[in-house]
Amino acid sequence: MMRKINVGIIGFGTIGSGVHKILQENRDIISKRLGAIVEVVKIADLDITTDRGVKVDSGILTSDAQEIIKNSKVNIVVEL
Repeated sequence: MMRKINVGIIGFGTIGSGVHKILQENRDIISKRLGAIVEVVKIADLDITTDRGVKVDSGILTSDAQEIIKNSKVNIVVEL
């Protein structure tokens, strides 16, 4: 079984949503190269209601970046 790397994204405008989209679209390639599954588990942005054109489970959205920073399950925090 592959290990899992949990990612939190802070900032979900043009760049943040683009990073999420790339991680989604290239999930298999990234997993194969890393030997790990990379999963975005939390996304923080001041505006979580605007459609960014990226499929995102609403349960991972928050307007509080501290939810990502203080979350012990998040292995990598990306601030954009």
